Amino acid sequence: QVARASWARLESGMPAVTEGSDAVTSEGLRACKIGGCCGASTPLLPLETLPSHLAAVPDWTLSDDRTTISRSFVAKSWQAALNFFNSVSVLAEEEGHHPDLHLTNYRNVQVDLSTHAIGGLSLPDFILAAKIDAIEVDFSPKWLRERQAMKAKAGTPASSTAEQSAG
Repeated sequence: QVARASWARLESGMPAVTEGSDAVTSEGLRACKIGGCCGASTPLLPLETLPSHLAAVPDWTLSDDRTTISRSFVAKSWQAALNFFNSVSVLAEEEGHHPDLHLTNYRNVQVDLSTHAIGGLSLPDFILAAKIDAIEVDFSPKWLRERQAMKAKAGTPASSTAEQSAG
C-alpha cells in the first residue's frame, strides 16, 4: 500500500512518504518499486524536496549542481567490490533503473545516481539509493574505523545498518 501510494505521489511530482507522515524514510523508499518507468516523462524532484530525500539516504551526497547523488566507500578487497557491483547489477535490472558504477585503485567504489533522461534527480534515484544501501558490503576495516571516527567527531549518528553488519 505504501509503495503504491509512493509511486502515485511520484507520478504527481510529490515525494514518497510513509502513511501519516511528511517524512521520507529509507523504509518507505525501499518499499517502492520503480518498474523501469524512468524516462523523459519522469518528474524531476523539486529542489526544495531534496533535503528530505537525502535525509532518508544519509550515506549519499548531493553533487554541487544538484543533479546527482553519490555514495563512496572502500571495499575490503577487489572481490568484495565486484560482489557489490554484481549485487547492484541484479537490483538495477530488477528495478529498470541503472546507476553509474566506478571502481578505482582496485577497491575504491563510487556509485552515482541520476535520471539521465531528465538531466537530474527523480524519486527512482532515491528509491534505488535506499535499496543499494540494503546490499551487504564487505568494507575495508580501516575505512570503517576512519569513517566511524569522523562521524563521532562530527557528532553524527552511529554507523549505518550496512556498516554495522560489516563490522
